[in-house]
Amino acid sequence: MTDKATPGSRRSIASFAADDDIPVPTPEQIVAAKAGGEGLGFRSEKTTQPAPARPTPKLRQATFTDAIHVRARPEDRQRFEDFAYRQRLSKGDAMTRLLDFAEREEERLMASSGK
Repeated sequence: MTDKATPGSRRSIASFAADDDIPVPTPEQIVAAKAGGEGLGFRSEKTTQPAPARPTPKLRQATFTDAIHVRARPEDRQRFEDFAYRQRLSKGDAMTRLLDFAEREEERLMASSGK
């Protein structure tokens, strides 16, 4: 007895060569199979019209194209993010709104001190 494997003995590998001999079903067999499947609740394949081509979406133009890097305390950053979330604004829109508020307040203070 030898420890070497004998060439040509691959009993653990399955051979599917016999599967090529399966005949193509006849039209009568196809109709009978579809009828039997529909009786069980399966639907036959229906030819459907292809979905109409959707128009190409418009390219989204970036509104906020500049970046500002500001050092802030963590609690101020959290307040800013909470403000943007509560107002359902993007951070760029929230910054614009806060600047508008600040400028209006500045104008109000200038007008009240000028009297």
